[in-house]
Amino acid sequence: MRRWTLPGGCSTSISVSANACQQLIGVAAKEADLPWVAEFFELFKTPWELAVGGKHYRVLLSADDQADTVDADLALVYGTKELSIDRRSRSVVGALVGPVDVRWRDETFPIYGRAASFSGQAYRGVLFAGTAAIDYRQTSGAAILHRIGYDLFEEVSYLLTRGQPRSHAETPTLELHIELIRQCLQESGVSYVEIPARPYKCAFVCCLTHDVDFFGIRRHTADRTLAGFAARGTVGTLVDVVRGRRPLDEAIRNWLAVLSLPLVLLGLARDFWQPFEDYARAEQGKSSTFFLIPFKGQAGVGPDGATRALRGAPYNIREIRTDIEASSGPRTEFAVHGIDAWRDADAGRAELKELAAVTGQQKPGIRMHWLYFSDHSPRQLEDAGFAYDSTCGYNDAVGYRAGTSQVFRLPGTQSFLELPLTIMDSALFYTDRMGLDRQEAMERCRGIVQHARRFGGALVIDWHERSLAPERQWGRCYQDLLNEVHAGVVWFATAGQAVDWFRWRRAIRFSLEEGSPHVHVEAPTPSPQLPAACLIVHRPVGRQIEAEETRFAGQSQTLRL
Repeated sequence: MRRWTLPGGCSTSISVSANACQQLIGVAAKEADLPWVAEFFELFKTPWELAVGGKHYRVLLSADDQADTVDADLALVYGTKELSIDRRSRSVVGALVGPVDVRWRDETFPIYGRAASFSGQAYRGVLFAGTAAIDYRQTSGAAILHRIGYDLFEEVSYLLTRGQPRSHAETPTLELHIELIRQCLQESGVSYVEIPARPYKCAFVCCLTHDVDFFGIRRHTADRTLAGFAARGTVGTLVDVVRGRRPLDEAIRNWLAVLSLPLVLLGLARDFWQPFEDYARAEQGKSSTFFLIPFKGQAGVGPDGATRALRGAPYNIREIRTDIEASSGPRTEFAVHGIDAWRDADAGRAELKELAAVTGQQKPGIRMHWLYFSDHSPRQLEDAGFAYDSTCGYNDAVGYRAGTSQVFRLPGTQSFLELPLTIMDSALFYTDRMGLDRQEAMERCRGIVQHARRFGGALVIDWHERSLAPERQWGRCYQDLLNEVHAGVVWFATAGQAVDWFRWRRAIRFSLEEGSPHVHVEAPTPSPQLPAACLIVHRPVGRQIEAEETRFAGQSQTLRL
């Protein structure tokens, strides 16, 4: 006989098989948080359901501020308000105003909303804000209560909508929220199944993307772009050499490029701003995505309502049709580098039409030029007909704007997905942004690659169209980064392929037989260009947790826990 006490204080008793519901997580949450619950469990892909009164769960995750008595083998109770279980545990609840940095073992992650501290007789847990404990644990027989003093789904909402400030850019906060739950499950000896955010036998997905703001220096005969290039390629390069920020061979290449400008402009020498050719050589057959400007000289409107002429591009998609057709292939994707699509669906349709006229793509992806975005952008972009967006990132930092590198669904949309941007070259190297040298940049990037190996997801790199060429010459760092990524087994995918794989992963469904240790996993068969998923069954063996990996390529599969 199991007993479940309902939030209102009434209780009911039912007879339940000892195995019933032990393979899934029961979730109690506020009604307003239900969309975030659903999205959270697309990122942490494991069986779950909304908690039903009178049903015993091996694991219960409560985040509705109403937990009274919890009858579960493992209860994870989130929230900042004092609950009756706190009083019974003789815990004194304090209030902390966010944001606060939470220390968890050797990791630190931010809580952006309110947090609760706990003191008293209960066993202090593993989470601390300064010296204040923000969790505690209690055991009653074989049952474990882990009380956690923040609102999990409010944090998820914050991360996937407002995003993290630059100060926490390099912290995969949302992934650490998931990892905390994983650790609780494993330390409690709970068997569970999970589909991680990576293809089978791969550490993570890597997308090599390129924003094409310029195409050929010949388009700049007497403008500020040409003048800026000449200044940076001569005096600026000399200053870099003196400061030790540029090797001599790069300096010589820049000076020779400036000297060759008359011949280049006359068509007598090769134009050294040729992104399709340059990246084909650098990437050696890896998949690549180019975001192309739809309209020449159109600056668009900024979030403040102003128009900045600098944002206008000196080319458009139709002008480079020949180059696009020559570079097309199964490993190359072309997408839109949007101007006004972020604020206007009609503008988005016009921008999409320009790409479709050249490539034939009817539902491409988009990344906004200068990363313009607003709360209304997801709906506008979906209405315009785009399949995905890859704008969620930083102009002045690298890391995790949304606290994750997984593809996620943007609020207010039906099927439109976000592929977050992780590393941008200009953020690393521009002096008015991070201003790093090559070694410093690689240290930052190496940490992000290590996170990718740990958590999976999609590492999205944005190296601009002329970053391999004079005068930037950021090619050595790009090659260092590719070598770091390639140190393990990684799926190099176009941005669209990565989104398609995560979309397919989201379509995977779990079903369970009452009283049975079996979990059924079902999904449509993915397209041939997509890799299989990985099913991991975590089982306690003695005092250890064993993780058994199985390949899953759609259809139906049954697992025994």
